[in-house]
Amino acid sequence: MRTILLFLFGLSCAIAASAADKSDSDLIYKTEHLAFHNNFWINLHHFFYEQASKRQRNKLQEDGLDFRDIGDNSIISSMSPKDKALLLDGIQFYRSNIIDQSLFDSGRVLKWLQKQPVNSDISDFSLSKTFTEKLNQLRPLYDNQFWKNHRKQNQVTFDSYIAFIKNSQNKVISKMEELSGARWEGTVRVDLSTYGNWASAYSPDAYNIVISTIDPLMLSTIFVEFVFHESSHLLFSRNSGFRVSIYKRAQEMGVKPPAHLWHAAMFYLCGLAVREALQDLGAQHQIIMKEKGVFENYYQNAAFKIILNEYYMSEIDREEMTKKLLEIYL
Repeated sequence: MRTILLFLFGLSCAIAASAADKSDSDLIYKTEHLAFHNNFWINLHHFFYEQASKRQRNKLQEDGLDFRDIGDNSIISSMSPKDKALLLDGIQFYRSNIIDQSLFDSGRVLKWLQKQPVNSDISDFSLSKTFTEKLNQLRPLYDNQFWKNHRKQNQVTFDSYIAFIKNSQNKVISKMEELSGARWEGTVRVDLSTYGNWASAYSPDAYNIVISTIDPLMLSTIFVEFVFHESSHLLFSRNSGFRVSIYKRAQEMGVKPPAHLWHAAMFYLCGLAVREALQDLGAQHQIIMKEKGVFENYYQNAAFKIILNEYYMSEIDREEMTKKLLEIYL
């Protein structure tokens, strides 16, 4: 029986009352809208999750890509028998107890990890005693063998693109507010993690996103767009003007909105906003939908792009845009 998952799903309010919040101890940069973190436990968790599941690597290989070589394979091959046994034990623990829950659905687990001290064992057992003990057992191995490289990988990727993010954020966010019909309130936490989920970026919570830096495409302005796309989920909630317009118009037309239509449209619109902002800064950018083949069935539809381009340029309003989009799929 996969008992650990029961604990993960059954988090209690005790988490909120745990030890003092350490959320700023790993903060590396903060803007008006975004706070970037390079957290030890978040990286350890994603490392063992990927070693156990292989989901990120499998998806990259489907796309004809592979992880950037940062030395992990060499480290593993040269480990002592004792360390290798501990590594394999940790991988098996994650395979047996953790990976049945997707990372996307593990927002509460991430919040718990973010609260833990970064330079010592975890003494908070409110999530799961077994899970906590296993993390403490794996901490020295990860710290001694992998963390230095992973922390550097995250920092180098961040350093390469933070100027673009800082100098384009106001324009991109203002445009996404206009397109979504919602306002950006508060600060979104951006966790930089060497390994990530199958898509290399996800938003387990409206105010928390995780970006993987081992994806080779992240060493490009794709990293910038992923930061803005994932954080823009804050704007494109179920209650946003954009999504409400789609659902209301679909009801009026007596049709069911195609699966993920709003998300595909959000992807495309954010890509346009980032591309325009980066062009103003003298940088060329290929949008994620094209570069990674995201929602390819939508992206390959010429009418889909024409309608959203018109909406982006304010040539048609939101109501007309949603009507035209839905008519494509009648």
